[in-house]
Amino acid sequence: MRTATTDLIGQTLSVLCVIHCAATPIVLAVAPAAMGAFGHAHPVLLIAVLATAAMSFIPGYRHHRQTTPLLLGLGGVTLLTLGTTLFHESLALDTAFSVSGAALMLAAHWKNRTAHRHCHACEA
Repeated sequence: MRTATTDLIGQTLSVLCVIHCAATPIVLAVAPAAMGAFGHAHPVLLIAVLATAAMSFIPGYRHHRQTTPLLLGLGGVTLLTLGTTLFHESLALDTAFSVSGAALMLAAHWKNRTAHRHCHACEA
């Protein structure tokens, strides 16, 4: 899979993660029964994020040798993992870590796509 495609998927997942993390507290405040529907989405999203990040950032770094997307992605994955595993009991901390991690992932994929767009070797 081309890195531009996986970066687009990664950006989409990052936006979905932000929407999910921002909407969940509202949904939970309005409808406590929704906990079952939204409470188990983080591990599934994290697995999708990890797979997409690996498929995007590793080939992107190998080709473009830019460390910024790689470091932003590593920071984002770290924050998302911490939010999902260590702080899942605290709605405030889980949301803060997850939204921050998703924002870093969005920036990382943006930088990776920008490098791909400006690469003359990638046009072939």
